[in-house]
Amino acid sequence: MELGQKQYFDYSQRAQWLRGVVLGGLEGLVFTTLLMMNIDQMVTQDQTKSTKLILTGFLGLISGALRIATSELVSVYTQVDILTFQAKRDLKLSGRRRDHHHQHNHHDPHDHDHHDEKTWQMVPNPAQVAVTSSLAYLLVGTVPLLASGFVDQQHNNLRTCIAMISASLSMLLVGGFAAVLGNASIARSCARVLVGGLVAILIMWGKIKIYSWVYV
Repeated sequence: MELGQKQYFDYSQRAQWLRGVVLGGLEGLVFTTLLMMNIDQMVTQDQTKSTKLILTGFLGLISGALRIATSELVSVYTQVDILTFQAKRDLKLSGRRRDHHHQHNHHDPHDHDHHDEKTWQMVPNPAQVAVTSSLAYLLVGTVPLLASGFVDQQHNNLRTCIAMISASLSMLLVGGFAAVLGNASIARSCARVLVGGLVAILIMWGKIKIYSWVYV
């Protein structure tokens, strides 16, 4: 029994920051892939040179990483507040029940302590989630940018193909990374991230096309 307990690991503690990795990675990939696909609508003619294009992409990635870090910090702190106050209410309630049962029965107090410890372990770390999400946005988002950013403007179709292929492979890597560290199904995670990322790119690409038609 002791050997089995030593081998046990609670992977749910990694769920929050792995979620941030997937979210940040997808957001970064969507941004740079769209930048490569819709270069005429998203940058000026003078910026279509490779060096200026890559510089524009990196500036966008940095600002996007800071934006998603701020959003994650605010949203996760909201979650932490709700979980913390709920845990405090549960502690008060369990303390009353423990005193009541102690007067009539003899229950093991360690069962309640284990439940309370488990509850506090599920509270996410906002700074950790924000940092991992922003780093994933910045690092994963550079893949399509570096893969297709040096392709000349005359070969826009080639640039789009390279960006889509590199983005798709990156999505598979992000999904596999999250599944391996979370001890989940690799195939399911990769498929989910790939399909979700492609749908997000399609939605944003359609929005840009509609804007270009309306404001021409």
